[in-house]
Amino acid sequence: MNFPAINLRRTYLIARRDYLGYVKTWGFWISFFMPFIFGALGFFFAAADIDISPTRYETVIDETGKHGQAIIALYNDEIRDEVDEALIKGMSLMLSDEQSKELEVIVEKDGVEAGKVYIDQKLPGMTKNIENPQSKMIFVDPPATDIQTLKSYVSGDKMLTIDGEETKLNGFLHIYEDDGVQAEYWSPNFNNPPVVSLADRYFRRKAQNDYLEAAGLNREDYLALRDDALKVKSFDPTKVDTGDEGGQAVTNADKLPYLIAAILSGILWLTVFSGAYMLLTSMLEEKLNKLMEMMLASTRFSEIIFGKLLGVAALTITAMLPYILIGLASIFAIIFMGIGGPETSAAIQKTFTVKMISFFFIFLILGYIFYGAFFIALGALAESMQDAQTLTTPIMLVLTACILVVPLGMESPDSPILTFASWFPLSAPFAAIVRLPSDPPLWELCLSAAFLALISVGVIMLAERIFRYGVLSGAGVKGATDWFKRTILRRKTV
Repeated sequence: MNFPAINLRRTYLIARRDYLGYVKTWGFWISFFMPFIFGALGFFFAAADIDISPTRYETVIDETGKHGQAIIALYNDEIRDEVDEALIKGMSLMLSDEQSKELEVIVEKDGVEAGKVYIDQKLPGMTKNIENPQSKMIFVDPPATDIQTLKSYVSGDKMLTIDGEETKLNGFLHIYEDDGVQAEYWSPNFNNPPVVSLADRYFRRKAQNDYLEAAGLNREDYLALRDDALKVKSFDPTKVDTGDEGGQAVTNADKLPYLIAAILSGILWLTVFSGAYMLLTSMLEEKLNKLMEMMLASTRFSEIIFGKLLGVAALTITAMLPYILIGLASIFAIIFMGIGGPETSAAIQKTFTVKMISFFFIFLILGYIFYGAFFIALGALAESMQDAQTLTTPIMLVLTACILVVPLGMESPDSPILTFASWFPLSAPFAAIVRLPSDPPLWELCLSAAFLALISVGVIMLAERIFRYGVLSGAGVKGATDWFKRTILRRKTV
């Protein structure tokens, strides 16, 4: 079978028509600028320190007189710890690489307060200029001691008065004695009650302390012993041995390439998924509107197929351009501006090698052509949108199943299943990219790409036959089913 001849000009005109048909719509440009709009809004809210979550007013009724204030104190301590950790993380970016590492050692060894002292030494007055943030959960004095009256506050029948304004009580924690200490939380907000989590943490910690004290121990010694316990270190024998103790140690920077490969594989899946579906709808629309017959008067089948593949590919790239630009800007900031530290910068440079970039684009193109030809053929067979949905469901399920190789590639890059998936045409584009950080042999990648290319050529030829059968003869799903019964099953059709 000879590969069909193609006129480049007619193919270009079909591609341009499909591309401009989508690009000229308002919906396309709204979705195009949406990432920038949401990114700008996110940056604005972060810079202005705006929190849109409402302030919750809670209270504690402690009939035992032993736990209420301790629970509130625990919450205040946790808020302070979160602020201190965020402070140290932010201030470390203003220090040199050597000072940042020294700060990390100090915090790990002596705690957050010692880290704040170190920051004040290197950046005088910086920690004192940080204001304590307003807590989004405020504990108030009980407006009543009677439980039924408190329920009326929580249900909104009665209101609190705080700073001259009426405010609803969001919930109350009731602690009492009844064959031991009992605790109940009353609130209409039962989906996400932070007070319940806080009280659970307090009583869990108290149970640990009571158990340790019964044995003559205390929590501080226990935590110190746990932190000083032996920690297993991971080493990679394939890393270049620099001669020092940590030269072949595994760091977070070593794991970053696998995460990036998973993201790239996800981008490939999203490109194939969105592009292929647009191919199907475009083909179905032109078939239903009788435009396909007009195109066939001056255009070959092969030119229509390749024109649509090129047009929708250009459209998909344009639609994803905001995310591509954001990703490139992030990579530039990490490598050239040092954001994330030198280890992260080195890991990024190690990830985006010529091998990674080359095979990413190879499998991106082959995967798109492979699945795109399938969807064009299905669009030619479909006679309605219901037919299209019925036909595409199996392929959508296959696409969803193929993306499951991504978590496998992150957890077990040497898995035989992943190796098989890189050769299986339906999953090869995704599996091959996920395997790249583990540095598979070049011959495997080349043979996998060549095999996928060969299969893609066969799929295009098959798609042309189905396209010709579905459009020119006017046959649809029923016609294809009758042909299968007549030719394969040797049954008579009506």
